[in-house]
Amino acid sequence: MEEINLYDLLRFYAKRWLTIAIAAMIGAIISITYTYFIQQPQYKSSATILLVGADHSSSNQGSVTLNNYVKLFTSRRVLDPVITNNDYSEDYKTLSGNTTAENVKNTDIINVSMSTSNPKTSKALLESAIQEFEKQSKSLYGNSSVKISVVDSADTPNGPSNIKPLQQIGLVAVASVALTIIVLFFIYDYRKSQLTAQTKPKIAKYN
Repeated sequence: MEEINLYDLLRFYAKRWLTIAIAAMIGAIISITYTYFIQQPQYKSSATILLVGADHSSSNQGSVTLNNYVKLFTSRRVLDPVITNNDYSEDYKTLSGNTTAENVKNTDIINVSMSTSNPKTSKALLESAIQEFEKQSKSLYGNSSVKISVVDSADTPNGPSNIKPLQQIGLVAVASVALTIIVLFFIYDYRKSQLTAQTKPKIAKYN
């Protein structure tokens, strides 16, 4: 690769500003089309659960207990009845993939959420999952010292959680510009190498 003259390269880009601008517009149009007409919106309902009375006599014991409850929330034992009781059209694999349960570090709090294509459905399923979670916990652990308390009830999502128009359009437009600049760089480098190759024989002839 020949040594690059930064000034010449910038002039090369400047002369092709329209190409770069068109690339940005095309990227934005593609992103807008995908965001508003193709991408399926997902509405996430969230809630907060507190495990009251978890055993913390040892750090390992507390961690194991919390992990057990986290895993239970997304298990078939909890979600299969939720699907049946709510006549949900999707299967366990789909619902579990759209369900999260995470323990907040150094606390007995578990943040849970569910996402579907309908905000009311998301809320209804999460409420049902919390009820089933409490039921299955009692079934498995009996009269355990751990009591499940709902701190924040399932909310109704105000908007889709997976669609961020400005960010998505901006990122695709920037990516399109970056790709165009890279392609133009290779075009510039190829032309420069061709010009150099054509010039060298003439210099040798005169020498």
